This record gives sequence, structure tokens and C-alpha cells, in this order.
Amino acid sequence: MRKDTPLFKLRSADSAEDTVKLQGGEFKRAMKLIEHKGRLIISIIFATLSGAAPILMNIFMGDMVTSLSGGGSGMPNIPSNGQIPPEMADLIKDYMSDAVTGFAIKMSYILVAMTFIQILNCISRGVVGPTYVTDLRRLLFTSLINQDISYFDKTSTGIMMSRISEDVTLVRQTYIEKFIQIIQMSAQTVASIILAFIYSWKVSLVAFSGTILIGLCFWLGEKFVDKMWTSFNDTTSAAASKAEEVITSFRTVKSFDNELYEAKLYSENLSSIHNVLKKTSLVKAVQAGIIMLLMWGIIGGLLFYSGYLVLFEGLESGSIVVLMVALMMAATGLQSAVTAYDDFKKARVAAAKILQIIDMKPKFDADEGDTLEEVGGKIEFKNVTFKYDSMKDNAIDGLSFTINPGETVALVGESGCGKTTTLALLQRFYEIDSGSITIDDVDIRTISPHSLRSKIAVVPQGPVLFSMSVKENIQFSKTEANEEEVENAARIGNAHNFICDLPDGYDTIIQQTSLSGGQKQRLCIARAILANAPILMLDEATAALDTESEQLVQQSLEHFRHGKTAILVAHRLSTVKNADRIFVFQNGKIVEEGKHDELVLKNGIYADLVKYQLQ
Repeated sequence: MRKDTPLFKLRSADSAEDTVKLQGGEFKRAMKLIEHKGRLIISIIFATLSGAAPILMNIFMGDMVTSLSGGGSGMPNIPSNGQIPPEMADLIKDYMSDAVTGFAIKMSYILVAMTFIQILNCISRGVVGPTYVTDLRRLLFTSLINQDISYFDKTSTGIMMSRISEDVTLVRQTYIEKFIQIIQMSAQTVASIILAFIYSWKVSLVAFSGTILIGLCFWLGEKFVDKMWTSFNDTTSAAASKAEEVITSFRTVKSFDNELYEAKLYSENLSSIHNVLKKTSLVKAVQAGIIMLLMWGIIGGLLFYSGYLVLFEGLESGSIVVLMVALMMAATGLQSAVTAYDDFKKARVAAAKILQIIDMKPKFDADEGDTLEEVGGKIEFKNVTFKYDSMKDNAIDGLSFTINPGETVALVGESGCGKTTTLALLQRFYEIDSGSITIDDVDIRTISPHSLRSKIAVVPQGPVLFSMSVKENIQFSKTEANEEEVENAARIGNAHNFICDLPDGYDTIIQQTSLSGGQKQRLCIARAILANAPILMLDEATAALDTESEQLVQQSLEHFRHGKTAILVAHRLSTVKNADRIFVFQNGKIVEEGKHDELVLKNGIYADLVKYQLQ
């Protein structure tokens, strides 16, 4: 294979399926999705208390310094000559001892209260986060599985898994954990600022005048970072999508000896991520250095100014301690809040992508429409035309046919001629562009998709099984079915014997055992049999079976199809030759129609297909 030809389409960072326009208000809307808002309110209350509580320690520390330096009430006046009489020395000693003991007791109470508040803060935060993740993933998953099939046609599995896993986790970490952290740090900052102004408004004004420079530096840096985080999210999703494509198709990659080429393409995606992070880190590093320089310069100036106030305006020494600690707490609280806020830029894009999916409405509501009661099984296509969004030509072009109740019809033709699309349109996975499709003379556009699909049993082209027990996989078409019904369906589908040979029989988990393609397909057939729907669709249902198993299943299906309308999509001659009628498809329309023997005698397209298989 040529090494300059990619196996898979490489989705760029600005791929249409993974771009989103920021509308504003993503945080507000994401928070509205919280179902248990009371828990969030409780967590905010404890975060506020936890942030404000440390100022009490600061107050007592200042009072203690003032008292121990001789400024407290009850302290004996020391003579101006500095000579302390022996009797006064004992009084000073007793005063110091009582002061230290009193402050130690009060601080112990405060520490116990702060510890208790912090424990409750952590517990409440630990409850809110996982609850929010559960609620958000439930909403997102529900929205995804209710989308039209066309959405899954144009959106890769990697992108969808990135939304459910990475983006939800990022939103939870930021909009819950970081948000509560911002509340806590903001409470610490506000409480410390108020305390600083109470003790000395002059020092506080000087301090906060200097923060204007810090704020300007922060604003300039964030202007650049805002743009980079959007690019980071897009390139990360592109890399995840690429990895998912290659891993799920690793057999094809190995078959064409293309491991190195695919690794190169993935490395190019990683390089894009690296470049974004490198630029962002450089800006953040310069920004952090300048802010640190300004902050310590302001602190040095404040110490000098505070010393001046102590010497010439009578400011107490304990007040300096309170002021410096309060200003440091305000600065660290503000820095932590700003750092947490920086994460909001990453989460904003992730939240917008999640909300975009939640807001998406399918073209038709699965519950909207009439209910099909008794179905005879007459199916009619009248001049139906349909085109996929990603294609220029019609997939179905003026298709018309009628299938009578209880009739078995086979659809044959080359790949891409419209056979499987016909089955999809009958299930109303897509809306037709023109014409009509009716069941028992009722237009399926007037029937609710849920009701319509409950009357159709499908065996897909590839065996699709879920990571649950064999019994649950068969019950997927009829969840209320009992064990006897499940076993009976498995017997008809020629699956019972090999199921009994599995380690846990019908309770064997599919992921824990290795089933052949034919065994998997027989389970899918048993699932369709259990549904007992009046219309049966078999899309290459026996393609994965060996000759012996195919013959047994064909006999079972012949019996099971009795009285049902069946549509078979197949290439094997043995599958279609016993059909009541055969429709030969070409370019989205029927070009030949009749029984097997009739079509062979016509010496047309069907006859050529038969000759090809017999060679």
C-alpha cells in the first residue's frame, strides 16, 4: 500500500463535528442542570464558613502580640526609666502566663471549630461532585441515544465518548469543585480585606492601589490564554478521535502494515496539542513571574509604611501582624480563586459541547404519532426518494414496490445499491425526501417511531451483542420474557446447544467468553425470534454462518417466518432462492423482480449474480 495514502480520514481540530460556538452563559446553564441544588447550597455555605474562619485566628494572634509586647489591658505600667521592681516582675510574669493560657484556650476552640467546618466542607463537596457527574452523564447519554441515526453517521465514536467521559469530568472538576474552591477563597479574600480596613484603612488603601497593576497584568495574559484553550480542546478531541479510529480498526492497520504511518498521524495531532500547551505555558510563566514581583514589592512597601505608622501615629504592633497576615491571606485567597477561575476557560468549551448535544432535538420525536395496533404486514413504497447528507447522489431514487402480508421478499444487488437503506427507511431512521412509505396503508410518518419499531424484528448485518449475559442479550427484544420463552427462541435460532456448553450457560457474560461469528449471529437471530414481531428484517443474517449452521437456521426461519412479512437482504443464493419474490436493486431502484427461476431465465442482472456464485 502507498505510504502517502491514509487509511482513515484525519479529522482536523476544526472539524465540523467537533466545533462549537460559545454563546455565553455556559456556566449558568450547566449549573441549572443540577437536580439536587440543596446539596450545592449546603456545600457553598460550608465553603464560605471555611474560607472566612481563619480571620478569627488572625485576630487572636494580633491581640496576643499586642498583649505580650505590653500593649494589652491589665499589663502593669513599666517605669519610664526601664527599671522593673521585683514585685512588678512577678505581676508581669503572672499577666503573661494568664494571657498566653487564655489565648491558647481560645485558639484551641477556634481550631476545633475550623476543623469541624473543614470536614463538613470536604464531605459536602465530595457528595455534590459525583452527584452532578451522574446527573449530567444521564442527561447527555439520554440525549445522545435519542438523536437521529444521521447524527451517528456524521459523528465519530471517539468524539461522543470524549463528550461523555473527558468533557463531563472536566465540567465537574471546574464547575463544581473549582467553583466551590472559588467561593471558599473569595470568602477568605473578602473577610481578610474587611479585617484589614478595620485595623488600618490607610495601609489597606495603599495595598489595594497596588493590585491595579497586578490586575492589569492578569487581564493581558488571560486575553491570549482564552483563545488558546479553545484550540486546545479541539486538538485534544481530534487526537482522541484518531486514536479511537485506529484502535477499533487495528486489524486493518496491521493487514496493510501501516502501524508506523498511523503512529505518525497521531503524533502530528499530539504535536498540535504540545504547541498549544507550550505557548500557553510560556504566557502563564511570564504572567506569574511579573505578578509575583509586583506582589512582593507591594508587601515590602507595606512593611515600610506600617513601621512608619507605628513610630509616628501610634499603630499597635499587634495590628501590624493582623494587617500583614490579612493582606497575605487576601492575596493568597485571590491568587487561588484566580487560578481556579483560569480552569473555567477550559471547562467553558467542554460545557458548550455538552450543552450543544443536550439541546439538540431529533427531527422527529420517537413518541410523537399514532400507535400501530394489529399489523397485517402489507408494506408499500411509493416513488420514494432519499439522499444522505454526506452524498451528492440519491441513495434511493424513485423506489416503488408492494409486499403483501405474510410474503417473504429478498433484496439483492451489489453493495451500495440501496438494500440496507431501504430497511433503514422502513424503520424510519431517516426521513424520506419525497414519496411515501406505508404499512397496512398507513403512512409511517403518522406513526410514532416507538410503535413502528415495536412491530419490526431485525437481525443486523453484523452481529451486535452487548456486554451482559446471553439471556439478557436475547431478552433485549422483549425484556419481560421469561426463561422458557428465551430458551424456545434460542432453540428455533439453533443457539440452545452451544449456549448450554458455555461455562455458565444462559448466564454467561458475553465479554467473558469467545464466541464465533456464527454463534453471535445465531444469538441475534434468537433475539429477533423472541420479539415475535409481524414484520421481520434479515440483513445478511446468515452471512457469518457455516454451511451446516446456515441450513439449520434456514429451516428454523422458514418455520418462524410463517404468517409474517419478511424482508431478506442477502447475497447467498441459498438464502434468497426460496423467497416468494426477489427484488434486484441497482442505483437505488428495482430493476428486476420475480421468483428465482423466473429471474434466471431472464438472463439479466440476477442471472449474472447467480452465475458468479456458481463459478
